Amino acid sequence: MPVIKSPASSANIGPGFDCLGIAFNLYNSFEVSTAKETKLFNVEERYDNADNLFLQAYRTGCAALGVQDDIHVRFDCDIPTSRGLGSSSALICAGITAASVLHDNRLSREQVFQLASEMEGHPDNVAPCLFGGLTASSKNNAGRFFTAQLPLHPDWKFTVMIPDFEVDTKEARRVLPVSYPRETAVYNISHAVLLIDALRTGNLDQLLENASDQIHEPFRRKLIPDFDLIKKVMDENRSAFLISGSGSTCLAIHQIAFPEEIMHYILKNTQADWLIKDVSVAEKGTYTKGQE
Repeated sequence: MPVIKSPASSANIGPGFDCLGIAFNLYNSFEVSTAKETKLFNVEERYDNADNLFLQAYRTGCAALGVQDDIHVRFDCDIPTSRGLGSSSALICAGITAASVLHDNRLSREQVFQLASEMEGHPDNVAPCLFGGLTASSKNNAGRFFTAQLPLHPDWKFTVMIPDFEVDTKEARRVLPVSYPRETAVYNISHAVLLIDALRTGNLDQLLENASDQIHEPFRRKLIPDFDLIKKVMDENRSAFLISGSGSTCLAIHQIAFPEEIMHYILKNTQADWLIKDVSVAEKGTYTKGQE
């Protein structure tokens, strides 16, 4: 039976609000087969119903193909939910991909991207989850989504810091202003452009100078009680420290491995319990085992 694997993703990357994203090697896996009756296996009870996002995405893919089939799905999920690591995009990308895989691969990658982005409402997590690596994405006035993969210098190291609490996505949106001064827009545009260049060239000084954001982090950091303390430690160790998506996970981008005493200090002096995990970039995004 086909097994579809979708990676975690971190959106925004500092000033790249709602347009930049990167895929990491934390995966959700889904073993799928067509069936006479839909059944979901190895899934939490609260997700074992018709509202399951993978199942909704599968139905969306089937509708695009003009078919109506039931499915058996076995879930093996390593991406934490509601933590800013793109768990919903992983479910959506995998569900639509499953519809294609189980029906002769009739959906192109571009069609999956359009359907998944429409379901998610924005492409910043969908693009890296589907295509892998670092991506920039946009949506035009006609509602069509666009994306491009961007180069990453091999010197960068990435560490995700996952706390034992969630940040509700609706609350993370609610705390943002409805409008911003022109100076704020210019600040973020200029910093995002130079951040992308720093990620390409491996220029650490340029990265540290341009990873800051004025669109979402000044407001969302209040939802993460330990953010300021950890950021101070990261700044002292020449690491960019960013909110991953809307939180609660945070992302550190650096070039030298953190000393163990730094990790011990964070774990000892923070309010939450943090899982600190080094990750690598998932270069190929969502794929079906045996069809790489």
